[in-house]
Amino acid sequence: MIPLGILAAAGGAVAAAGSYDLLATDILTSSSSSITFASLGTYAADYQHLQIRGVVARQSTGDIANAYVKLNGSNATKAHKLNGDGSSVSSAVSTSPRTWNFSGTGDQFTAFVLDVLDFGETTKNKTTRMLSGAAVTEGSIQLTSSFLDSTSAVTSIVIGTDASFQADSRFSLYGIRKAA
Repeated sequence: MIPLGILAAAGGAVAAAGSYDLLATDILTSSSSSITFASLGTYAADYQHLQIRGVVARQSTGDIANAYVKLNGSNATKAHKLNGDGSSVSSAVSTSPRTWNFSGTGDQFTAFVLDVLDFGETTKNKTTRMLSGAAVTEGSIQLTSSFLDSTSAVTSIVIGTDASFQADSRFSLYGIRKAA
């Protein structure tokens, strides 16, 4: 099985392990409702796709918080979610910007990998895909995708929440190099 993020968007080709470059990492020192990666246009000449890997926990108590991804300040036109918790599977489609869930406080972190495909292309609409896991009761895993009806190059990515990400939440931005 090929891990999510390794599979390239074009034709199912596999990106070589050395094709990933760490571009930025942000580890929160205090709680925050969002994080922004900006000036992404500077990467368009060298990278085909962007990937954000993160581990997050919510600041407040409660079981589940909603999170979202905004490209260039815009919400997804449509989002799809497939969720499994070990005993059941559910799916949903939404025009809401809330595209994934996370849970826990303290040492209960949710991990995710977000791919922003063809972020610098100006002839394609923008799509994302994300794999995440959460420690909710028995645990859950989610596969989400979103579509933004825009051919503009992605210059900023905001990951936000209706709660707050707690301190020590980590977000790392990687570039996946263009084929030679």
